[in-house]
Amino acid sequence: MPFFTVSSDVRGPALVVHADGELDYGHAPVFRSEMTRVWEAGTPSLVVINVTGLTFCDSAGVAELIWSLQRSRALGTRLILAGVHGTLERILAITGLRSAFEVSPTVEEAVQEIS
Repeated sequence: MPFFTVSSDVRGPALVVHADGELDYGHAPVFRSEMTRVWEAGTPSLVVINVTGLTFCDSAGVAELIWSLQRSRALGTRLILAGVHGTLERILAITGLRSAFEVSPTVEEAVQEIS
């Protein structure tokens, strides 16, 4: 069974969501559950989704990232993807979605932008 974990913590003004492993069809509901919990806990000014630890991301995973982006926009929250690389980077480039997301090399740099 592929590995996937998701957790979140607060860093200054940002809420950081860490996604590690394979964000695929089987794990998309776990990611959605964590993001729903994040949104229901309050409306942070910045949400950073740390994808540095993702080893794979399929169309279901990308759909969850798009859902998160739409939800953040509806709530007036800034959303940044940190550490985009590998499969996810290729998917975002090929589909033209790269320009839809704000991207930062690291969580630290994303948080510093608004500190």
